[in-house]
Amino acid sequence: MTDGKALRLPTFVHVGPPRTGTTWLHEVLLGHIGLPSRKETRFFDAHYNRGAEWYCHLFGDYPADVPRGEMAPTLFSNALARERIKYHIPDCKIIVTFREPAARLYSQYRLFRLERSHVNDTFDEYWRSRVYEAADLCSYATQLKRWQATFGKSRVLVLFYDDLSSNPQGYLDTVCDFVGARRIELERSRVGGGKIYAAPAAPRPNEFAKRAVATLHWISSRGARPLIQLSQRTPLWKIMRRPFVEDFPPLTDESADEIRAILLPETEELELITGRDLSGWKPASAIEAGRERCRPVALPLRQGIG
Repeated sequence: MTDGKALRLPTFVHVGPPRTGTTWLHEVLLGHIGLPSRKETRFFDAHYNRGAEWYCHLFGDYPADVPRGEMAPTLFSNALARERIKYHIPDCKIIVTFREPAARLYSQYRLFRLERSHVNDTFDEYWRSRVYEAADLCSYATQLKRWQATFGKSRVLVLFYDDLSSNPQGYLDTVCDFVGARRIELERSRVGGGKIYAAPAAPRPNEFAKRAVATLHWISSRGARPLIQLSQRTPLWKIMRRPFVEDFPPLTDESADEIRAILLPETEELELITGRDLSGWKPASAIEAGRERCRPVALPLRQGIG
């Protein structure tokens, strides 16, 4: 205790992986449950030396019956962070959200380009130069089993980004039920049904545009994101953005299939663990092979006797 108040650790942690809607979830839950004063505290990986008391103070003085938690997408494949959570919060509830791996990597690349406006790497250059890191973050089945082994299957909630996209209210209800919070009516929430921070554009290849985008990202990361999001809904924003940014090209089938082929064993194992049909996460060659296996075989007609 400090100043006569009990310091309480969170009751749940969404451990990622990155680019799976954690910003959206944080914005929706804000004001309804106990969230820290910053979206990602990075306590269990980057700031562990500051101590548990520092971490607790980030959550403020919420009532004891209010669930407390945080979005921590950098922890998904971090074994040391996983053990630290277990040590400090033995009964912690863990949330993971899985997104089709090629799309998740492409989203991560777009954010990388936004944060480092001076870099002009193509997507293929980006992920191939980080192939081991990319494979680690997309080893969904391997990492899921580790979280389940540490905290127990009943304390690990598995979600899918596709469900967030197709039925955000259902996705949110599942989260609220799992963490023990009252359900939130999404349409009346502070963000409505909209997505948060999709990083849809890249800086244009000139120094002025790169500096402008870098400055906007810096301002956004320091509390001005709601104001910027409000501005983005106006017609004037589309006019103002043209000199500075350009749309990313779509993810190509060739790049997506190459990534999906590398991660096919993980995808197939995740199917077995979760019972979820993940055909859309597989390369075209694997889908065609599956069709071949399922194709009925014509049997010879039985000849009559006598």
